[in-house]
Amino acid sequence: MTISNKTWPMLTGILAMFIATDAHAQIHHHHHNNRYNPGYHIDHHDHVVRDSHGHVIGRYHHDVVHQNSTYIVPHSGSAHQHGTYHVHNGSYYYTPRTASISSTSVAPSPVQVQFGSFSHVDDLASRLETLTNEFCLDLYYNYSHNPGFQETYTESYQLLQVAQFIHGAEHAHDRNAIRSKLGGMDSLFHHVQDDVRGWTRHHHRQVGQLGILSKMDMIESTLHHLMNDVGVQATGGNEVAPPPGGGLNVAPPPSTLP
Repeated sequence: MTISNKTWPMLTGILAMFIATDAHAQIHHHHHNNRYNPGYHIDHHDHVVRDSHGHVIGRYHHDVVHQNSTYIVPHSGSAHQHGTYHVHNGSYYYTPRTASISSTSVAPSPVQVQFGSFSHVDDLASRLETLTNEFCLDLYYNYSHNPGFQETYTESYQLLQVAQFIHGAEHAHDRNAIRSKLGGMDSLFHHVQDDVRGWTRHHHRQVGQLGILSKMDMIESTLHHLMNDVGVQATGGNEVAPPPGGGLNVAPPPSTLP
């Protein structure tokens, strides 16, 4: 069979498109089957911490986070959420009063948080509740057109409910209830994380300051610190039952979805 000179460019273009599509499928398949861990860039010259997506999540007058640290939870602007959390060489640390550091003051030293110490549960549960609520709202307003949205939103809302329950149980000093509800939450989160990665966004409303990928990084980091503080190891469970209780929430429950 003779192929004309006009046909060769068309065939070459089709072949190139097929190779690119196949490569994209392999990358997506590889990404889906390997658990994602958030990465951070710590610029000690400018005292800036960026997440793996390039967004600035912390600015400090002093170096309060070690280089090569992971699971960074920066100081929050909330009046009740102070300090910075990070993991370094497998140990969990909390640095207090990071918002009030001036350029001339002495930087506070990180304090190691022992496994199961229950020393920061209220703060971490409050942060997790805020983050999961913003995550649910972002899904609700901007991602509802994606396949499998209703099931994924339901699981995401379970994460919010667990965070709310833990925050309430901490005020009631019910440590057993906290441990029982937190177990398996990391597996549920990673399941949601796999579902939404690669979803497209139809922008209708901006929720919070960061995008959905950065929100997931922050949730994952906060969850790791909370689990360490409560004394719960990562489990192989894929699901966690929604806790009792209710009340109105900022993020709408799955039963209200169209």
